[in-house]
Amino acid sequence: MNIGSARRMLTPQSGEVYLIGYRNLENRLHPATGVYDDVFGNALYFEDAGKELFVFSCDFLEIDEDTSEDAKTLLHDRYGIDRDCVLLCATHNHTSVVAYHRTWWTGKFDQAYYDWFLETVCSALEEARGNARPATCRVGKQDVLGWYNNRITNEPADQEVIVVEFFDENGTAFAGFVNWATHSATCGKDETRLNSEFAGMTSKKLEPLLGFYPAMIVGAAGDCSNRNLRQGTGVEEADRISTGIAPQIAAIPVETEVPLDGIRVQTLFHTVHNKGGHLDIRGCVISLGGLHLFVAPLEFGAKLGKQMKAACPVEGLVFGYTGGYYEYWLPEDEYGLSFETKKSIVPKGNPEILAAKYIQASRLLG
Repeated sequence: MNIGSARRMLTPQSGEVYLIGYRNLENRLHPATGVYDDVFGNALYFEDAGKELFVFSCDFLEIDEDTSEDAKTLLHDRYGIDRDCVLLCATHNHTSVVAYHRTWWTGKFDQAYYDWFLETVCSALEEARGNARPATCRVGKQDVLGWYNNRITNEPADQEVIVVEFFDENGTAFAGFVNWATHSATCGKDETRLNSEFAGMTSKKLEPLLGFYPAMIVGAAGDCSNRNLRQGTGVEEADRISTGIAPQIAAIPVETEVPLDGIRVQTLFHTVHNKGGHLDIRGCVISLGGLHLFVAPLEFGAKLGKQMKAACPVEGLVFGYTGGYYEYWLPEDEYGLSFETKKSIVPKGNPEILAAKYIQASRLLG
């Protein structure tokens, strides 16, 4: 399989910058007070026998469905990539830019930035396509403790960090991603400087250790964060924990070679309806041979993510916040314990049903 990569800065280059994240905050109605560090998008491109897959992971709060659909259509029409194989992911950064989001409550959408963002995604694809080369894949995984846990129960959640690296013909790692199950939100609601948050800062601190900027892929993290382990607020806390966890991630042995042979997609659907309205979920599982990507436009709870990975016939990776955003989907035993379920449109038990559909789709791919 041929694999390429690219990286793009997403910080607005003109005009005032407004932040996304949280609801009904006065400070989100005013411009950011500065830029602590730039936000980025990391791209990965896969090609095998003419079939292509493109992943673009942004230091954004979420990828709303309109943005995802626009990107899929643009890349399909311009480059011929299957719409199901265009994956826009978010790291769930609550102190990122809001300008791309048409429906965010503050009303700070900027059409010029939106158009520029989509063209930036296209340029990243072109670069990654251009530098794609034959590659082998190795995976390492290890539980990492002390930086985040289940923010609802204050117990360990899915602490497994999965590192996926791609190697060229000389045995040099040139691209990859880190799959973990935690919210990137650590700065808190009072932070008013644009910054790349826990995930983005960790990627930057991994670059000198791994030799490349890994895409940070958030898994089933709906109930996971560093809330119970926080020692401060603002960008200083994000800097502290990213500085602490990066060497631990880099030290995970990446020794298991995983075959990459073909790109196949199994789609799935699920609808929930209650007095609060309805949600129509369209997800998929993408097989790269020895890797299955559980593409979920929502926030699964960690328990469900662990079940999906454990049932996967090969190496399973949960891609949360990908291709849209459709609420929290947490396990039954956490319902009623926090705002994530008390105000959720998703009835109890439906998250388990949806997780089972992802497991079935993965098994169909073999």
